[in-house]
Amino acid sequence: MQFLRLSFILFLTCVINVSFAQDRNCKSFEVHQSKMFTDPAYRLSYENQIMQVLAEQENARTTTNDTTYTIPVVIHVLYHGTKPAENINNQQIQTQIDVLNEDYAALNSNILDVPTVWKNLITDSKIRFKLATRDPQGNYSNGVTRSEVPFAEAFSVLDARIFSTSLGGYDAWNVDNYLNIWVCQLENNVLGFAAFPGSNPASDGVVINYKSFGRYGSTIKPYDVGRTATHEVGHWLNLVHIWGDDNGACSNDDGISDTPLQANSNSRCGTFPKTDACTAVAPGIMYMNYMDYTDDKCMMFFTPKQIDRMKATLATVRHSLKNSNGLSLPTFSGMELSIDSIIDPVKWTSNRCFTPSLVIQNQGDTAVSNIGFVYGISGGIKRVFNYVDTIAPHTKSVISLNVISGDEGDNIFEARMNINDNNSVNNYITSSFKINSQTAFNCADDFMKNILVFPNPVKSAGSICVKTFFDKSQDAVVDIVDAMGRICYSENLKINPNDIFPVNTKHLSPGTYFVHISSALYNESELFLCIPDIATSAAESGCN
Repeated sequence: MQFLRLSFILFLTCVINVSFAQDRNCKSFEVHQSKMFTDPAYRLSYENQIMQVLAEQENARTTTNDTTYTIPVVIHVLYHGTKPAENINNQQIQTQIDVLNEDYAALNSNILDVPTVWKNLITDSKIRFKLATRDPQGNYSNGVTRSEVPFAEAFSVLDARIFSTSLGGYDAWNVDNYLNIWVCQLENNVLGFAAFPGSNPASDGVVINYKSFGRYGSTIKPYDVGRTATHEVGHWLNLVHIWGDDNGACSNDDGISDTPLQANSNSRCGTFPKTDACTAVAPGIMYMNYMDYTDDKCMMFFTPKQIDRMKATLATVRHSLKNSNGLSLPTFSGMELSIDSIIDPVKWTSNRCFTPSLVIQNQGDTAVSNIGFVYGISGGIKRVFNYVDTIAPHTKSVISLNVISGDEGDNIFEARMNINDNNSVNNYITSSFKINSQTAFNCADDFMKNILVFPNPVKSAGSICVKTFFDKSQDAVVDIVDAMGRICYSENLKINPNDIFPVNTKHLSPGTYFVHISSALYNESELFLCIPDIATSAAESGCN
């Protein structure tokens, strides 16, 4: 084993003329080589750290294999003001976090496509990723920073400006506590690169092209499933390319015993079994491994020994992440609630009808009740929910909202908590998920309402529209009722089938309300939220 350890280190330090597949265009090994031959301090640091990792992996310690690591992540978005697509939104960022967690937990949607001969290798790495909730100064953070780039050109692979706020990029957060990921425009269609352990802390992290980050928004096929980050984070955790970057010599591999010897990278999507000069017999090479160069949709899994290498790295040279406070929420005086996480929907597959569930954390010292939520599928009609129970100070509560539905395929669920507290940034959350159900639309009775209110929420200086689905004309009373049951507005109307009529909300102060329609035939209510509008003065607000 000592010989193998030294051989692996020599391999990483001696290969110079490496040909890179231009399809995926990962530059991690190129950056690593440049540092190894130009920076003696980096070379010494890397060699010392890889020795620690290999020793840990050789010992196969139980703590290494069984520990669950949740890594705080900060995303540094670098964008040109003239190219708004580079300033990716928080929904796209969350889809990337979702992909990382699915892939590293072996919950990705294409895991069932792993060839039968290797299905026994499918393993949950117990490595998880979450956007940081605390910045290095101890303030609340949503785990995202944004910087407008002050120059026109894209960043090169060895561009130090990426990692410097003063030069137009963004300084790394303390690498002992965070995984830093920079998202920006990279020249020559480079998809990304990562720092191996031992790198300068100023640039220790992962850089991803905004066109291949996440599975929504600015992504471009065939790198639109978020697997560039899965691949590059593997490098950051000490994995090398599965073919070993040895120009097809078959003399070196990736240093992982349960991945087949492989000559070169694979592009596009292969057909199993696939063989090459290094492994000429079936089952052949493992081209669907995350550390190859295949298209995003054809990358499928890590092997147990690859996971051992990553866990050994987290147990040794990146061990400080285990004790990071980057995911601990700061406390506040007064009222401060945050949406901690989404319990449902979060999976890659879901029934078409589902009940969203959120974890709400009270970070303040004040008990809070009557919390309004607006939620739904991005781009679709939003629903509202009022949580009347009390959340005590410094506690968490699981809140189940009313049932909603989505269309088959990729969806993004979003939820907003309407409350005036210390920090509004953490009152919004999204989660990407996929619905594979072929069942017909048949949700719970909660959907079978005879009235619909939109827009919802509504600004207090505007008006709502009420759409009815009654099958008969009728004389009715339309009331606006507040959360205490008081009537704030009342009007007698003749309502026809499939009618739409406006209701003025200018007299309402921000809060939770119901539209109530009563007649000889129907007695229907629908909740809506009224939110502040700067055009509304205190004198115009009523029904307090």
